[in-house]
Amino acid sequence: MRKWDIAKRIFKRMSVRERLLALVFILTLIGLWTSSQFQRARSWNDTRQLTGASLQDHQMYLDRADEFRNGLDAALERVEPSKTKSATELAGQIDQLVRQAGLSASADIDPVRSRDGEIFNDHNIRVRLSRISIAQVIEFNSLIRKETPYITVEKVDLSSNQRKPTEIDARFEINSFELTNLN
Repeated sequence: MRKWDIAKRIFKRMSVRERLLALVFILTLIGLWTSSQFQRARSWNDTRQLTGASLQDHQMYLDRADEFRNGLDAALERVEPSKTKSATELAGQIDQLVRQAGLSASADIDPVRSRDGEIFNDHNIRVRLSRISIAQVIEFNSLIRKETPYITVEKVDLSSNQRKPTEIDARFEINSFELTNLN
């Protein structure tokens, strides 16, 4: 009670101008606090809605688990596990294909990037071929296609060489997978 008495006394001693400024100051503080509370409530509601949507998606996947399992089993029946490639095997196989196509001198092979998963590990490698003919590009692509579905070409970028337009610079992004223990 004492604090209110002190505040009243101070308020009564103020001039009309000071009272008006104090009132504006207090209203500004209340407005900022209210805005902050609305922003927190809006953020909480957005998070709640996103979580609800995510839970619905997860429930849909859980409801269709048998369908997904049957699809996986059907796909695995078509794949021979011994032919899937590890990261090291992919790098070796690509090096062998580059040599087989006679492109060793113009090839630059990046390290393999891998991503581990529950069912399979995904491996990607990038091969850049400089100053080669279109026939060599076609030959290299056909050698990779013979390894399908175990090794696939994800993307090919071709550009003509600026100095000699009859030659091509090619960049292949190649993908492979390795089955993990399914039990």
